Order: sequence, then C-alpha cells, then structure tokens
Amino acid sequence: MYEQVKTGPLYDKVVRSMSTYRSIAARMASAKSRTQGKLDRRLESLGDKIAEQLSELSGNELQALTCWKDGIMPDTYEIDHDAITEKPYISIRRIDRWDEEYDVAERKALLKAGDERDETQKKADAAKLRAFLSMTDDT
Repeated sequence: MYEQVKTGPLYDKVVRSMSTYRSIAARMASAKSRTQGKLDRRLESLGDKIAEQLSELSGNELQALTCWKDGIMPDTYEIDHDAITEKPYISIRRIDRWDEEYDVAERKALLKAGDERDETQKKADAAKLRAFLSMTDDT
C-alpha cells in the first residue's frame, strides 16, 4: 500500500536540482584538483539555489523528498550533502511502502459472502474450470 502526495511543478524543479547536485558531487571524487575547485563553487551555488527552492515548497511536498535537513534559522532548509552522497542510487523522492496485514480466514469468508452466484452456477463454473485445466495441447 502507498499514499500518493500531490506535487506541483516547483517540486519537480527541486528534484532535478537535487539530482544535478548529486551528479556533481559524484564527479568531485574523481576530478583533478583544479576541476575540484570549480565543482566546489558550483555545488555551493546549487546548494543555495536548492535551499531557496525548498523553502517555497509546501509541507507535503517537503515530506515527499529525502536528502534535505532543517537550516540554522527557523523555517529554512538546506540540502543534506552527506545523505545525498551516501545514497547515490536511492531516489530523491521519498517512497515509503508498507504491507497491509489481514487475516486470511476472515478475508476468505468476506470473499465468499460477496459471491452472488447460486450453487448451480458455482458448480457449472467449477466444471468449466476443471475441463479447461485438464485440456492437453496435442496439436
């Protein structure tokens, strides 16, 4: 089971910016020293841009994202550099799934109660199913 959160165009823009941030941070590890300086400045400006975009999102949209944290000032947010580089293959969009637990016997009884066919129809359907399952492909 899952619940889908309604998001707007700004949410998609933030996700793209965070994805760009992640790819630049990944390039940083294998870059030469002079390129690292350029990438570091780019990461810093992109981080500021993402912080501004995060502050414009609604509460539900913020909860639908990962890899961000609260800023120093109240109601400000910033990108969580450690989380975004630690999990390079995990989605920036939060995906939480949980299993629905139910009693098998109760579920079976509920399905039987919802079956509106009479006994003759049930027997005819069972016979058709057995005939179909017993067919062999001898052609």
